Amino acid sequence: MQEQDYINTINDFKKIIDDLRKIVDEQRIEIENLKEEIRILKAGKNSKNSSLPPSTDIIKPNQSLRIRSGKKPGGQLGHEGKTLEIKAVPDQIIQHIPQFCNCCGKDLYDREATLQERRQVVDIPPVKAVYTEHQLYSKKCRCGHSALSSFPAHVTSTIQYGSGVESIIAYMSVRQYLPYARMCEYLEHVHQLPMSEGSIANILERFFHKAQLPYEKIKQKIAISPVVGGDESGCKINGEKFWTFTWQNECNTYLSISKSRGHQGIKETFQNGLPESILVSDAWPAQLSTPAKSHQLCMAHLLRELNYFTDVLKDSWAERIKVLIENAIELKRKLQEKDYLYPIEERVNLEKRLDELLGDESQHTKIKAFRKRLIKNRNYIFEFLYHHKVPPDNNASERAIRNVKVKQKVSGQFKSLLGANIFVSIRAIIDTALKRNLEVFKVLQEIAIFRPE
Repeated sequence: MQEQDYINTINDFKKIIDDLRKIVDEQRIEIENLKEEIRILKAGKNSKNSSLPPSTDIIKPNQSLRIRSGKKPGGQLGHEGKTLEIKAVPDQIIQHIPQFCNCCGKDLYDREATLQERRQVVDIPPVKAVYTEHQLYSKKCRCGHSALSSFPAHVTSTIQYGSGVESIIAYMSVRQYLPYARMCEYLEHVHQLPMSEGSIANILERFFHKAQLPYEKIKQKIAISPVVGGDESGCKINGEKFWTFTWQNECNTYLSISKSRGHQGIKETFQNGLPESILVSDAWPAQLSTPAKSHQLCMAHLLRELNYFTDVLKDSWAERIKVLIENAIELKRKLQEKDYLYPIEERVNLEKRLDELLGDESQHTKIKAFRKRLIKNRNYIFEFLYHHKVPPDNNASERAIRNVKVKQKVSGQFKSLLGANIFVSIRAIIDTALKRNLEVFKVLQEIAIFRPE
């Protein structure tokens, strides 16, 4: 009986040991998983491997999606530099002619002067506001009627600001992002023109109404464009979250404000979508579901995510997809416009490699979701290899929408929806002028003198 108890005791201990081993194995696996999560969290996402803005980076990584060109830093061979040059016909000439000999002291008034050298000084004279008074007169005719003259159509008040002031304020507020208080300081100290912040707000609102015609024409141009880039970003208006939308192409930029980031925000501008366009965007569902001729995913967004997968998760599948996309972008750089008219063997090979990679799977949950998104939007990955004007990324849209962020960084949030709409409409005109190589200030001057019916 004692022997049997001994055997039972040994068996009990074995069971306890086996149970402990299982617990230890489970804890070891849990510890490994926690270590991996800690490593991922420490590495984290940043502006180079996700869509997070650079301002959120705790450590600024020395990494860029830009591929090295092989060129040396600085000006390249054949680059036409700019320098301060002598003006052939100066605005003012001051002659320095000797009046007496600095050797013997004799008077030189009757001697001919010969030009030896010239130097020029470039300066800006004081720029003061000009007050122009318009006076009405009457004359009495022999018939007894008194004829009275009339003011010009643009002179509507006893005292008012002219188109020059309007264009300067629009330029400083929207092009240079200056807040109202600093504009007031500039106008008073530089132009001797005292002005209140309320007057600036009124002037910008008048300019906004004058700008509606060119603003609407930009929208019409975008609506029929064969290629359009679209993007959206949050903005603050009186403490509330709104969204800035942009639609742009090579020659036009259109901006608008909406409370909704989804379908409603897009429909407020383009009710029927963009049926004539290939829409380039990130993978935001509202953009991808916008009616369009076709879509193109932004490769820069995909590469940032793949950087995260390769650097942090050390995933080989992500590395192969990354190399494939980089090869496609390199092919895009090589293709000439005429090449798109014929079959391209390299393009066919890239498509085959893509299908093969999408057939493989990765074990990581985040990469599985990424792969699923690529499969869902398979036809929108290499669309840029079939159309000469379609870019592989949506960087131009991000640049267009960044101006709203800069404005808020410099001047603070918009105080009203009207103020936000004033900024984006004038900014759309400015960005369009820049794309068309027009002088921004001249364009604003033309709008300022415009008088809507």
